[in-house]
Amino acid sequence: MKPVSRDWDEFCYPFIYEENPACDFEILSDELCCRIGLVLTMDLESQVRDVLTRLQPNVYHLNGSVRGKLAITELELSELKTDYHAIRERLEGGFSGFVLPGGSGVASELHLARCQAKKVVRALVAIEHSGKKSPADILFKYANLVANTLYALASLTNFIEGVEEVEFVSKSYPMPKK
Repeated sequence: MKPVSRDWDEFCYPFIYEENPACDFEILSDELCCRIGLVLTMDLESQVRDVLTRLQPNVYHLNGSVRGKLAITELELSELKTDYHAIRERLEGGFSGFVLPGGSGVASELHLARCQAKKVVRALVAIEHSGKKSPADILFKYANLVANTLYALASLTNFIEGVEEVEFVSKSYPMPKK
């Protein structure tokens, strides 16, 4: 579809009429950044706030790294991985399996952000499959780690708030043995 107007006041986003899947990726990563911003308005434990405060601008750097200059480097990946491992350590090694999303309000919002992060990964996959310019490998690594970190932050938030998570046991897929 071609633009229906030439008036820039009537465009919400310069690439909105493109068929390029990069446009969808950018919109989905924008939504993820907004979800993190929403969580940052809530009453958060200091480690959770610190991780999210540093993560939020990097989601916008991830956003621009497909169409523009690559702005996610090994440094950002390493810093987020360090955060992820620190969270898991606080959870005494982390968790095995999966829990039903929910718990506290903050944890529930973090689960929604986690799900949004997975959509961002899928949008990167769509760009890869489109035959257009392939996203750098580090973007896949970083986006996947963002989803895992948000899951860990949700679990940590429930742990801090004394909310017991409900393990989900699939009837469709066997879980790995502990």
